[in-house]
Amino acid sequence: MRRSWTGAGSARIVTVTLCLLVTLTNSIGVKAGAFVFAGENLSVDIITHPSNYTGLGGEVTVSVCIDPASANAAAMVIPVKNIVSVFNGFVPRSPNLIFGANNDIPGGQFDFQSLAMHEFGHCLSLAHPNQGVKTGVSGADTNATQSTDGVDNSYNFNAGVDTVDGSNDDVRGDDVNLHYFITGVNNPFLLPAKADATNYTRDLANIPFGHTYPANAARAVGPLVGVTNTETVMQQGQGIDEDQRGLQSDDIATLMFGGTGLDETVGGGDDYTVKLVYAGLTSSCDIVAKADLEPSFASCAFGGIYLTPDLTHAAITSGIFRYNPDAVTWYFNPILACDDIVLDYAHDATIAHTACGEITTTAGFEVGVGGDVTLTGASVTLGPGTIISGMLSIQIP
Repeated sequence: MRRSWTGAGSARIVTVTLCLLVTLTNSIGVKAGAFVFAGENLSVDIITHPSNYTGLGGEVTVSVCIDPASANAAAMVIPVKNIVSVFNGFVPRSPNLIFGANNDIPGGQFDFQSLAMHEFGHCLSLAHPNQGVKTGVSGADTNATQSTDGVDNSYNFNAGVDTVDGSNDDVRGDDVNLHYFITGVNNPFLLPAKADATNYTRDLANIPFGHTYPANAARAVGPLVGVTNTETVMQQGQGIDEDQRGLQSDDIATLMFGGTGLDETVGGGDDYTVKLVYAGLTSSCDIVAKADLEPSFASCAFGGIYLTPDLTHAAITSGIFRYNPDAVTWYFNPILACDDIVLDYAHDATIAHTACGEITTTAGFEVGVGGDVTLTGASVTLGPGTIISGMLSIQIP
């Protein structure tokens, strides 16, 4: 991680690079349920928002593009479009880890779409939920929940009775927790109906009786609460032949919390929703995807600016996702996502989804001229077997 400060009047701008570390033989842990910029160097209380959020409520549009000069630029188009659809869909998936013969990734290759999902999360404000590989952390300790190293300037790791790092019985000494969790629940595999300052916290006083530290949504932690093959997208690390193309509950809950705005309360005038828009092959947008030989695997470099005088809220100003085309053999998903699409637009007035096949509808839809579909209720789910073609425009009357 690299940080640098630049003067900008009375505001301070910070630039950070987060890297996704990888092993060619195994997946390794990382972090989410936390925000970029939060930590000892700046402040443990920082909540970060995506590009173009200024403190006003409403829909925040974040443009996404691909540098046309990049290696494999054309092959990146469909994976990036799919990622835009996944973030806009805002629906958790469990299981969201698909391996071997159950996915379309050739043996020995790494899935570019899964990689880019993780890095786009950084560019939108999300940090790792776990420690990951950094100074003073290695081995199994990388799976421990994200924190600072505390007053003693040394991380304290103890996996507890269950011997699983990152679970709810870890003993962490004076390490300051950076991971948000649901008050009184401490289960990152559950999606709360809302996530704001009334029920989403990183205060250890709010964990359930018998728990000693916030759990993070690592794949090794899931089985302890009855969840398998599921992990937050923001967990650091990616394995060969591993498909992780769907968001997990912790990813969404953290974005929901950010969406409560500067007052951190649902229903305030500063609440916002994020809408990603694919801007094509260009280098002029909020999140730019490009090939670059500098990172050993991949990274997201982003800048930010404070939004509040107390320096507790910041916004991303720019983001560049870079992957090394020569690091491994990459697989670029050639199929535009169109299967089992779940559309819930209670949080978004309009959205468009590009897919394949023919437009079919179920009860609750009215189809107009040009294939415009109007919802007759606040939200509608298109379940298994739904087929959509071309550009489907959904509008709530």
